[in-house]
Amino acid sequence: MKKVKKLAILFLTMVMAAAMLTGCGDSATESGTEDSGEKTTLKVGMAGKDIKTVCVILAQELGYYEEEGLDVQFETVANLNDGVTALSQNKLDVLPFGFIPSATFISQGADVEIIGGTISEGSQAIVTKENKDMIQELEDFQGKRVGFMRPETGQIIMKSLIREAGLDLEDDVEFIAMDSFASIAEGVSKGEIDIGFVNSNYGYVAQQSGLAIAFDVGDYAPDTVCCRQTASRDAVENKRDALVSFEIANLRAYETYLNDRETTIQTLMEYSGQDEGYVEAAMYNGVMIPGLDPNTNKIEEMYEAMKANGDIDADTEVDIADYVDSTIYKDALDAMKDRFEDKALYDKLLAEYEENNL
Repeated sequence: MKKVKKLAILFLTMVMAAAMLTGCGDSATESGTEDSGEKTTLKVGMAGKDIKTVCVILAQELGYYEEEGLDVQFETVANLNDGVTALSQNKLDVLPFGFIPSATFISQGADVEIIGGTISEGSQAIVTKENKDMIQELEDFQGKRVGFMRPETGQIIMKSLIREAGLDLEDDVEFIAMDSFASIAEGVSKGEIDIGFVNSNYGYVAQQSGLAIAFDVGDYAPDTVCCRQTASRDAVENKRDALVSFEIANLRAYETYLNDRETTIQTLMEYSGQDEGYVEAAMYNGVMIPGLDPNTNKIEEMYEAMKANGDIDADTEVDIADYVDSTIYKDALDAMKDRFEDKALYDKLLAEYEENNL
């Protein structure tokens, strides 16, 4: 009997010791490090099959997010206002589309932050072929009927520049809000408006239907803000490491975009269902310029233009700079310093970051 008791005690002691060792040895797994194999989920709002979020699409389709330890889930948003609302309600982590809805909600105190870029410029003015040379300088907008969509950024900066050129935005120019780029193109074709602002490669579509490009907004406002990446405050505070990994994957995709046109075009064709001509024109004709830098300076410039134009309350006390976190992108950029195959790319992007955000 004594021998049995000794064996039982010995067995119990061994079990307890093993449990203690297991508890120590599995601490990495319990804390959620890569030993656990778990991936952080990020919900990203996407607007249909629009390809202006080229870096996000490539990072997803080429597996870069997964390789960086992320489970990125695309969630379709009906419109950008709904997207920003979803961010503020923590139903989305990142919305890589739009600027005007983000800025408008921020001016009203929405709890979101801009963390990166998507596209710069992107806007064009379309006219009939016979009016191709109608606008040679900003003063030529005198007496013109101009179609625009409120969520489109190019019309914001052009209104500001037209006003600064000495024209009254109500008396000298007739701005007509329209519900789609297709409506704008139709209005130009029918002579209902003289000129219209379009984006998202719709200038290419308009040209295919017989219209002409009067100018690119980038001709007047180089590197002007278009879509930015906006994140929920909760994601910035509680998923910051995941957001840095998100940007690392996006930077990898950006290098692919720059140096592997064939893969980029093929991937975007398969994602969007668009043909090669459309995709190549959208990505490589210089109208929409992909880039991930938040560009705080241009964000502030566009925000002030919106206030001056009356697009948001001019008396808002909200400083949009307080709602921009450029350090997430900077941390990702630094992490990519020795990972870029194009060794000069880091130096170029770092110089742009320091110019655009400090």
